[in-house]
Amino acid sequence: MRPEIDWLNSISLKHIKNYQIWHHRQTIISHVGSPEGEADFLTQMFEKDAKNYHVWSYRHWLVRKFDLWDQGELEETERLLRRDVRNNSAWNHRWFLVFGREQEVSETVWDREYEYAKDAIRVAPQNESPWNYLRGLLKKNGKQYKDLVTFAEEFASIDEGAKVRSSYALDFLATAYSEESAKTDEAMRALDLLANKYDPVRCNYWNYRKSLITEGLA
Repeated sequence: MRPEIDWLNSISLKHIKNYQIWHHRQTIISHVGSPEGEADFLTQMFEKDAKNYHVWSYRHWLVRKFDLWDQGELEETERLLRRDVRNNSAWNHRWFLVFGREQEVSETVWDREYEYAKDAIRVAPQNESPWNYLRGLLKKNGKQYKDLVTFAEEFASIDEGAKVRSSYALDFLATAYSEESAKTDEAMRALDLLANKYDPVRCNYWNYRKSLITEGLA
């Protein structure tokens, strides 16, 4: 089987967008019964295209097939995110590694993931991926947005003349404020800022969000 894998390697590195070769690779590696050498090869692929959907899908399969959850996978996603914190595929793989198994997540892991997402946001506040990751953590952990208002206020404010470093932080604040009936006006102000100044391309969406608050549906 080694000659077939070597041939696949050369073809994959030459035609990086071809999806059919990855189904063939699954068949071959399943027959071999070992993931030996696969991590190194995937690193080569990511050097060419770190967001290649087919490679990431194969990596998901490889982790599940050979129970590689704790075999350096998390460290590899961190390496790729240090290289490009906007790599949404790496963020997706991190979520898969942390929450893809049917097991209870410890408080230590929850704390680690919250801090990892927040640190990534501090590196690049106008980067949607870690904000989405943070939202996912809150939802899965049964927490409310208002628990992280202080953090989001590091990057945005609804005060007149205040500097907004992230439209995603402003969106986050709008959601957080809408959770409290006493802060409906603050939520509306945040959405107005998004619609009229910081993200006018999606003004219809922000105005729709305002209508949900007005109707008590937010």
